[in-house]
Amino acid sequence: MMKITCISASNIEPAREHSASTRTCELIRDLAQTEGDAQVTILPLMDYEMKPCRMCGKCLETGQCVRDTAFNQIYQHLAEADAVFVVCPHYAPLPSKLMMLLEKLEEICYLNWCQDQGYQTIVHQKPIGLVAHGGQTAQAAPYYKTALLDPLALAFASVQMKVVGAGEQWPNGVAFGVKSLSLAPGAVFVTIEHDWDDIRGRLAPLVKNVLAQIG
Repeated sequence: MMKITCISASNIEPAREHSASTRTCELIRDLAQTEGDAQVTILPLMDYEMKPCRMCGKCLETGQCVRDTAFNQIYQHLAEADAVFVVCPHYAPLPSKLMMLLEKLEEICYLNWCQDQGYQTIVHQKPIGLVAHGGQTAQAAPYYKTALLDPLALAFASVQMKVVGAGEQWPNGVAFGVKSLSLAPGAVFVTIEHDWDDIRGRLAPLVKNVLAQIG
């Protein structure tokens, strides 16, 4: 059985019940289970209270963060997975908890590489599929590619992961926008409608390509 970890980087508490990031993870789970025998674990980062990296260097000795149990739990999931997906919404532009995760992955990798340039991380050559989305219509997809997918691909590749794309036009993952949005009187957040059939169609080749990379 393939073990897959899918990270939802959304951190908007009022939208927990209608999170597009989590819904996307659920679509990825369904597609993966259609493709083959897959066990998919969805990790919503809003449930993990990670702490920023202080660059203390103690992870070199312990192999994990000495200050951050939440990070260590996610790190263990990454270690045990055969493949990883990350679904990232547009914030400013990247969600803070996802940045904390990347900070610590980078620091563990860099400190060990400084000691041994042949060092291989726990996610060495592990396939990863990236999905970016935001609150603008489909016309914003090229922006999401530039602002989210491309930097995330560089960051995950720098910790030795294997970034898998969805074809020539989307070499670093896929992106999508919203179908429509509206603001009800007195509301703080807009009501967003997505075209989930279209999104599923965008995700399908990415999921297929990632699973094909599992050795």
